[in-house]
Amino acid sequence: MATNKELEIKEDMEESDIITRLLAASAEEVPTMTIPLKRLGVPVTLKALTGKQVSRCRDHNTTTIKTKQGPKEKVDNEGFMIGLISLSTVKPDWGDPKLIEKFHSSSGDEVIKRLLLGGEISLLGEAVLDVSGYNVDLDDVKNS
Repeated sequence: MATNKELEIKEDMEESDIITRLLAASAEEVPTMTIPLKRLGVPVTLKALTGKQVSRCRDHNTTTIKTKQGPKEKVDNEGFMIGLISLSTVKPDWGDPKLIEKFHSSSGDEVIKRLLLGGEISLLGEAVLDVSGYNVDLDDVKNS
């Protein structure tokens, strides 16, 4: 995972040092990742999302359906991935008026749906989760 700045982490840090470091942390300092889309010949730069952003995106793409066993939540996986890509993309600007016009779309999300193949949506969505710290094994964290 790419990070903008690696800080030394000492296991025996004092609580006051931890709080000081957390207070100095900036929401703008987040890891980024660039994924080349070979088919289109363009790089897509993604930034990490906070847990709150990912949760809101998931909630936005979740509906409750009635079943014989009672209500169940169903996540629209494609909508969730497209939402993650849209929130995370640094460049390109999926909502650029030229792209919206070319693809007869109403939004950047629609451009993503119409321009990218299903596998590309999946690839970029998983990359957003990766750069945001999801899909990381505890062993990877311990060994870094």
